[in-house]
Amino acid sequence: MAVYVTVGDIMITDFPYVDKNDSIHHAVRLMDKHELDRVLVTESGRLVGVVTKKDIIVKLGAARRRRLSPGRMRVSGFMTMNPLTVEPSTPIPEAASIMAERNISGLPVLEDGRLVGLITKWELLRVVEGDNTPISALSATMPMALRTNDTILHARKMLLDNDLLLLPVLDEENRVVGTVSIDEVADVLFAFYEIVPAKYRRERIHSILVSDFMRLRPPLMPGEASIGEAAGLMRERKHRGVIVVSGETPTGLITLNEVTLYVARRA
Repeated sequence: MAVYVTVGDIMITDFPYVDKNDSIHHAVRLMDKHELDRVLVTESGRLVGVVTKKDIIVKLGAARRRRLSPGRMRVSGFMTMNPLTVEPSTPIPEAASIMAERNISGLPVLEDGRLVGLITKWELLRVVEGDNTPISALSATMPMALRTNDTILHARKMLLDNDLLLLPVLDEENRVVGTVSIDEVADVLFAFYEIVPAKYRRERIHSILVSDFMRLRPPLMPGEASIGEAAGLMRERKHRGVIVVSGETPTGLITLNEVTLYVARRA
């Protein structure tokens, strides 16, 4: 098993960046190309901000934006300015602590003021590879769940109001049939704004149901499974979390947030 000590050991160096005056349409296309949930924002080569999929669902769900198209929306209207940064030499638990304490999911990496990398909660999954601690030791209690006939606006509100990355979707017998995360909500909202003319959006947005966009085949694991196994499954499936079950009954949830806290406590 590899031993990772500093941010430089696990940071990614191939990451997307945009200018603050670029369209949000361009930013989202770069996210998709790089299979990331964020882009860094630069101005004259200098880091000035970051835009994430969470920023997109916060802004696109607002009623005042429902008459605009993504091609006319600028990155500057979505970005978080002056993001916190770390250096390649920063210990991994310290970076995880910053993310956990400041409720942020990624940190640009600067070396001598130059942008050289990016570390997110996804990279922290590599740190717990081979860890045999049972996931029951760090899983969060089962949050509220979605139903297949809930609307996308309801899903958005639950994720944002409760600061969650992921929600399970239950059927009439309370069995897990899918999941909805920030990624699905952001992608569907963005496509909706691109396709549906502004005059129809207010009415039609309420017809988008969880069943239309939830992820099927949710990753389920018993409480005795290891953190390393859960991290491997999350990386393989590119899934923000694993649902902890007893038989077919969901009992808890382990997401990138719980892994980040676990890594932070190693400091």
